[in-house]
Amino acid sequence: MIKAQILVVEDQKATSDLILDVLNAEDYDAQAVDSLAKARARLKKSPPDILLLDRNLPDGDGVDLLLEIRSDKKLERIPVIILTAKKDVADKVAGLHTGADDYVAKPFNTEELVARVEALLRRAGKGEGPKILEVSGIKLDGEARKAWVGGKESPLSAKEFDLLWFLISRKNHVLTRDFLLQHVWGYDAGVDLTTKVIDVTLSHLKQKLGPPAEKIIAVRGFGYRFDA
Repeated sequence: MIKAQILVVEDQKATSDLILDVLNAEDYDAQAVDSLAKARARLKKSPPDILLLDRNLPDGDGVDLLLEIRSDKKLERIPVIILTAKKDVADKVAGLHTGADDYVAKPFNTEELVARVEALLRRAGKGEGPKILEVSGIKLDGEARKAWVGGKESPLSAKEFDLLWFLISRKNHVLTRDFLLQHVWGYDAGVDLTTKVIDVTLSHLKQKLGPPAEKIIAVRGFGYRFDA
């Protein structure tokens, strides 16, 4: 079953091929174009569920297309992830202020990219996703927002539940601190933040999980992974 249609606007073939391989392997219908002109034609013909948009393209800046999308009543609600080699905070903030929903700098981690796509689709109401997650003695009910550990209900806070949900839904994949700060705590993408909020929440969560907490691994200098 196809999860969603994704349009990738990227002029570097090696990069677009990598993205297509990764997304199609996750059961997305991903297609790529290599210019703004081709992207405009594709959007006019058949708007995708989500757009991955490079900034440096042969015929202009991807932000110009983003501005057009946000001013078009038929396209304005399409979720857009800016994908670019521009890493300066000012560039990231400019892209987000223009209307991007997320911002991923090259070189990127493919697992992280998939996680961001999934999170953005859920946020936009375009991705169904699982309602129940079960692994390593932990059961999460996404609709009731309840958690059970070893068959007993565990009273998790809202942030503890969201943090555990993301970790388990992408089990065996590393999620960066930046990703978690955005999708669990709502911080803007690319904003340079020094915060202990993840560490504190994770510490409380592990206390409530007991032995299964050993499955949550800190990957130094990157983020966290739930080993299933």
